[in-house]
Amino acid sequence: MADWLPERLPEDIDAERSFLATCCAPGAGFIASEAVFSLSEEDFVHPAHRAVFRALKTLIEAQVEVNSLTLKDALDQDDSLNKVGGYPGLVELLAGEDVERPQVLADVIRRKAKLRRLVHLGAQLVRQAAEEDEAPETLVDQTAQSLFHLAQGDAKAKGLLSIQAVADDAMERLADRMEGRLSPGIRVGFSRFDELTQGFQPGNLIVLAARPGIGKTALALNWILRAAEERNGQPGHCGAFFSLEMSHEEVFMRLLSAKSQTNMKDLQSGRATGRLDHVLKTRDEMTHLPLFICDLASITVPQIRNMIVKQGSQSNRKIDFVIIDYLQLLSSPEGSRGAKQNEAVRIGEISRALKIMAKDFGIPVVVLSQLNREVEHRTGGRPQLSDLRDSGAIEQDADMVAFIHRKMMPSATEEPDPSAELIVAKHRNGPTAIIQLHFQGEFAMYRELVRETSYNG
Repeated sequence: MADWLPERLPEDIDAERSFLATCCAPGAGFIASEAVFSLSEEDFVHPAHRAVFRALKTLIEAQVEVNSLTLKDALDQDDSLNKVGGYPGLVELLAGEDVERPQVLADVIRRKAKLRRLVHLGAQLVRQAAEEDEAPETLVDQTAQSLFHLAQGDAKAKGLLSIQAVADDAMERLADRMEGRLSPGIRVGFSRFDELTQGFQPGNLIVLAARPGIGKTALALNWILRAAEERNGQPGHCGAFFSLEMSHEEVFMRLLSAKSQTNMKDLQSGRATGRLDHVLKTRDEMTHLPLFICDLASITVPQIRNMIVKQGSQSNRKIDFVIIDYLQLLSSPEGSRGAKQNEAVRIGEISRALKIMAKDFGIPVVVLSQLNREVEHRTGGRPQLSDLRDSGAIEQDADMVAFIHRKMMPSATEEPDPSAELIVAKHRNGPTAIIQLHFQGEFAMYRELVRETSYNG
C-alpha cells in the first residue's frame, strides 16, 4: 500500500528564489550566513534551488566571496550547473527580488518544510495502521517520537560544531550564571549535596539506589518537593514524579506528611485532628507547587517522553526535571529488543533510553534503582557501584550514582537507627563524597547533618 499524499504539498517557490537572491547579493555578509545555516538542503523543494543553496553554503563555509562566478564554479564542481539552466539560468535566478531580512524568508521556507514532513509522517502512519503489522502502542510511540524530533529539529540537527561555536555558547551561559540570569542547576534543598553537585544538570541521568525499605522513595520525594518550592524569590522548578508502586494519593500523602511535619500514621488513620488546620494550610500551599504525578504501574520510556511533550504543549510551563520510582519496574516497549532478552539486557536498554531522554529534552532525569542482595552480606553493608542490580549499563549511562546507606535490620528490641549516609559514588562532573543524613521516618523526611566525609569506593 503506497503512502497517501495530497496532489500538492506545502511549498513557496517564490520565497526560495528570493532567499537565494538575497543571500547572494553583494554585502549580504553575516546576516546571510546566519540565515543559510538555519536551513538545510532538504528544506528546499525546487531541484535548482537545492543545488544553488548547496553551492552557496559551500562558499560560505570556505569563506569565499559569493557572486555569480564563484557560484558557477561551485556548481560546476558539483556537476549541478545544468540543474539551474547553466550560467544564464543562474544569473536569472540571482536577479530575483531580494529583501532586507533573509531570516524572515528562512522562517517561511522552514515552516513549509515542516508542514511537508508532517504530511509525510501522517501518510506513513495511515499506511502502517492500515497494514496492521505493528501494535497500536508501537505506532503511537514511534509517531510521538517523530513529532518530538520534528519539533526539536532546529535545535537538535547540529551535527559537528566548531570549537568556536561551542565556546561562544558556553561563555554566554557562564555569563548568564554569573549575572544571575540562569540557575546553575536544579537544587534539591540539601545544602551540602547541592554544593557538591551544583544542582542537577540539564541532560544528566542521576541514579539513586538502595535496598528495599531503606527510604529511597522518601528522599526522592524530599528532593522533588524542595526543588518545586520557591526559594530566594525565585520560582520553583516544575517536576514530574512517576510512581510505579504507589498511587497518586499515596504520593501526595507522603509529600503532605513531610511538608507539614505531621506523622504519616496519623494522616493515614485520621488521627491528625489536632493538626487539621495546619495540615489544610499546608495542603493549600502544595496545590500551587508546579508538580505532576503519574501512577501508572506499567509504563515505558517512550510513554514518559510522550507525557513530557504533551505537558509542554498544553501549558506554558514545561517539565524541568523528572523522577522515576523505579528503574526495574519500567516496562519495555512491545517488540523492542529488550522485551525479548534477559533482564540485564532489558534494563540496559531502558537505562540508555533514559539517558537519551535526558539529553533530548535537556533536563535532569533521576531514576531510583534496586541493589543486588550481595550488599546485605558484606561487612558493614555499604553499597558499591557493582551492587547496582541487573546491569553494569546503569553505571555506564549515569552521570551520577548515589546510594543511601542505613543500618540494615535492627533487632526487635532495638529502635531503628535514624542515621544515614548519602554516598555519591560516581560524579562525572565533580567529586564524590559521603553526606551524613538523619532520617525522620514518621514524616518520611531526611535532613542533613554537619559531618561530611570523602568517598573512596
